[in-house]
This record gives sequence, structure tokens and C-alpha cells, in this order.
Amino acid sequence: MYEDRQGNIWFSSEGYGVYRYDGSSLRNYSTKQGLGVLAVQTIHQDREGRMWFGGGGGLYRLEGDTMKQVERNGPWR
Repeated sequence: MYEDRQGNIWFSSEGYGVYRYDGSSLRNYSTKQGLGVLAVQTIHQDREGRMWFGGGGGLYRLEGDTMKQVERNGPWR
């Protein structure tokens, strides 16, 4: 589980991706949003406020409502 700076609670559910709870509603991010990791093992918010998610299938960053896979050449910025 992870609480971001806005107070949202993020958590993973194996096989279902990651969820965000904002205090009133629950939002799921999974393969429909581009997340290729169904068992998220790590969640992090960087200094710029970007959300990062990682697991056995790679590293992803949330951009709007879409998960972008981060590869060797990025996107890093």
C-alpha cells in the first residue's frame, strides 16, 4: 500500500493491477489502461508527483489515465 501526497491510497491486487482510493471512490488501473503487470510489487511517487509502478513484467508510469511502459530508453522525463 502507498499513500501519495494528495492523500490517495494505492494498492495492488494480484491479477487485477493496481487500485487508487481517493477517499470516496475506487479506481482500477489494469491492462485496459496499458498496465502489463498484474501483480504490482512496488508503487512510488517521484519529486514531480508522477506515479511509478513495478513488478515482474516491468516498470510503468501513470500518464493521465494511461500506463506507459518504461524501457531502457524511457520515457524518463
